[in-house]
Amino acid sequence: MSSRADSLAAVQARSYESASPTLRGSWPERQALDADGIAAFLSRHRYAVVATGRTDGRPHAAPVAFTVVGGTFWIATVEGLRARNLRATPWVSLVVMQGSRDAGEGTDTHVALTAEGPVVLHEGEAFAVAFEQVREPWLARHGRGPDWAVALAELRPQRVFSHDASR
Repeated sequence: MSSRADSLAAVQARSYESASPTLRGSWPERQALDADGIAAFLSRHRYAVVATGRTDGRPHAAPVAFTVVGGTFWIATVEGLRARNLRATPWVSLVVMQGSRDAGEGTDTHVALTAEGPVVLHEGEAFAVAFEQVREPWLARHGRGPDWAVALAELRPQRVFSHDASR
């Protein structure tokens, strides 16, 4: 687990180096998860929300099952709008989050991670080949293979940001 988190933490460090002041104000680096925190956070969540772009420019966001192997997010997808969007514009923004602000206690416990970057869409025979790379972690995480999916989207994030409001 740590190797995937080390890679994502390294991408996050590079992301903060080029982040705008506005982003740094919203997602302060001092509140970012470290590699262990990223690994623990992602291990607790099997689903994320993924945003893709329609050909007419409108966004499309939907929940997805995912796993992380070697710093790469693997997302299973059915034939539909997301697959069509990825064929036309192979780019994804992914968000995993939890928690809320407890108004009664005034404690803010939310944690979030966002990752974005280009996607390689593995379809047809390439689906089976790609799934062999992630079979073991996928099955351990989800209990069964994505036999409902027509493609695996391989997201190698170029930008990662995380935020732990309790830090």
